[in-house]
Amino acid sequence: MKRFFPLLAVAVFVLALAACGGGGGSSDTTKKPELPLHHQGKLIVGFDVPAPSFWNGQLHATTLLHPTGFEYDLAVAIGRKLGIGKAHVELLRAPFHTILLPGKTPYDFALEETTITPDRAKGVGFSAPYFDANQGVLIAKGVTKPTSIADLKSLQTCAQSSTTGLDWILHKLHPTKQPLIYSASNSSAFDAVATRACQALILDVPIIEAQSQKQPHAYGGVAGEIDTHEGYGAVFSKDSALISHVNKAITALQNDGTISDLTQRWFNYDPSAIPVLM
Repeated sequence: MKRFFPLLAVAVFVLALAACGGGGGSSDTTKKPELPLHHQGKLIVGFDVPAPSFWNGQLHATTLLHPTGFEYDLAVAIGRKLGIGKAHVELLRAPFHTILLPGKTPYDFALEETTITPDRAKGVGFSAPYFDANQGVLIAKGVTKPTSIADLKSLQTCAQSSTTGLDWILHKLHPTKQPLIYSASNSSAFDAVATRACQALILDVPIIEAQSQKQPHAYGGVAGEIDTHEGYGAVFSKDSALISHVNKAITALQNDGTISDLTQRWFNYDPSAIPVLM
């Protein structure tokens, strides 16, 4: 999925944070310590939709019926590494704009395609990165395909609130028109592209690629990607003692090929075919 950029810098940053607050180890070698979970024997995972290919299923109140997708499978795989079976992995909808707020959380961690940044890490905890993703450009039908970043400046751009895509528009692109901003917890940004109210949506490549495949006739396609070298991490309350346990699980899942297998299963596109806009 995406170009698999080295995420050593991000990983070192996250592991340093975990070393500061996510230890939670025990010196008792005769008895395995209990995991620092909200409820022993149950793993509560935060999610949000729409997130095609990451979270699929039928939203019902605060949970997801018949869930599938990359992050769902990852949550189950992490649970198993922690000694928690699939039947005891509980899903809880946590709107994206809420998971970056400091304070206690109703879930053990959230998997919501969340880019790890130093600024965000001031208020919440992050796991080691489990996924690489650049920002991408989903254009509306009838829009001339941009071939450079400069071509984006004159378009009506849009983004989801509280995302690194919006940050990039505001602080890097500086378009001639104010970007339209939509909630990350509904389909309004995609709807705006489909109705041509927005000419270019800036959002993570795997998300817009999955949406474009899901509704190929609604959009003008994925025009390109922007080198932002981002990595997704699980989101925790600040200094959660669970971070180090999840980091070990993610490392094991990377080493045994599980994350690679899940990536190939859920994201059916060729990253090298998406041009990098310069």
